[in-house]
Amino acid sequence: MKKMDSQLSAEDIDKIRAIMKAFYGHSVASGFTESSVTEETVRAIAHMLVETVDCSRWVDAVPSPQDLLRPTRRITKWALRLIREAGKPFLQNEVKVSWICRTVRSGQFRSSIETTLR
Repeated sequence: MKKMDSQLSAEDIDKIRAIMKAFYGHSVASGFTESSVTEETVRAIAHMLVETVDCSRWVDAVPSPQDLLRPTRRITKWALRLIREAGKPFLQNEVKVSWICRTVRSGQFRSSIETTLR
């Protein structure tokens, strides 16, 4: 697993955990720590968030479509920016992911996200 080029802050980890808790519950979310999250983890979570945009009510938390179509030079920086923005409402418990969206997307991404952890 590749170590993060950009340093993750404690707030980044809190947002990642909040996102994972919304999709998979507390027990899965607690496994996402500063030492376990890799570049691949950040990209996989961002991928899940992008896929979720189509079926969820929190579209306003996700960057504009131009950001999704033309990410920054480094995909990891873009993915981290997406998590930082989309994670805010999750962290504040202001987001309700629809049951069908959570069920479909969480099943689709869980194993690929968990395999990215160190």
